[in-house]
Amino acid sequence: MNEARLDLRAFYRLLKPGLGLSILITVAPGLLLGARIPSLQTIILTMLGTYLTALSSFVYNQILEVRTDALMERTRLRPLPAGLIAREAAYVLGSTMLGLGLAILWTFVHPLAAIIAVGSFFYYVFIYTWLLKPRTSLNTVLGGVAGAVGPLIGEAAARGTISINGLYLFLLLFIWQPPHFWCLGLRYREDYERAGFPILPVARGPQATLRQMRIYQFALLLVILLGWIPMQIAGPIFAIPSLLVGGLTLILMFRLRPAGGPAPLGVFFVTITHMLVWHLAMAIELFLRLQRLSG
Repeated sequence: MNEARLDLRAFYRLLKPGLGLSILITVAPGLLLGARIPSLQTIILTMLGTYLTALSSFVYNQILEVRTDALMERTRLRPLPAGLIAREAAYVLGSTMLGLGLAILWTFVHPLAAIIAVGSFFYYVFIYTWLLKPRTSLNTVLGGVAGAVGPLIGEAAARGTISINGLYLFLLLFIWQPPHFWCLGLRYREDYERAGFPILPVARGPQATLRQMRIYQFALLLVILLGWIPMQIAGPIFAIPSLLVGGLTLILMFRLRPAGGPAPLGVFFVTITHMLVWHLAMAIELFLRLQRLSG
């Protein structure tokens, strides 16, 4: 019984289902960019296909990083470097979930949604994990492409195409990701250095990283404001809470010091809160707008 419980816990850590749920949150506003509220079947199947594809990318990421994960204090007890799950079993699981997720999106949702999802998978696993992450300090910025496609999958499912509104939601996530992940980089800088990853805190140091974090967070606030007033993609229901939480996040980033310590980890979780707030607010606003149009 204890061994079975350990195996289930190991597979849970391999799949990272909580991280997968955060990706589903980014899909929701995209689903509401069409001319009408999607059917419940479309919503469920889009979420399921996206979820399975995302989990498969997490598995493949860990397969490629077994050696470096074993070198880092933060990741050395993950299931693959710890020997709790065989690499062959991880391959089978990841490939099965990828195939099933893409089949659901292609067959029951829309081929464009499946194409975007598989593009994100290959970009994250091979372009980011294999090519960029071990070779350049721009890995976090360039790798953000894969993590920002959730709204595009949602819009492709709802409309069968991509609009400027979907690209706007993509841009929000793309700008949000670097300072979010650099918080982890600051907190575990020695870990990343030991593994040979030239992330910004390792390549250019904490002070330069803090400057970049503040620049990106300020740019994110500007993009939120642009989506409200000139572009009118959404209104105050989206913009006001997003600007308030984003402004608080920026203040906390200015309070961070190069000396490090646990403080960046706290800001890391605040950035997650900011992302959740603006996606929830955007989804509410778009839903109410569609209701008014259909009424």
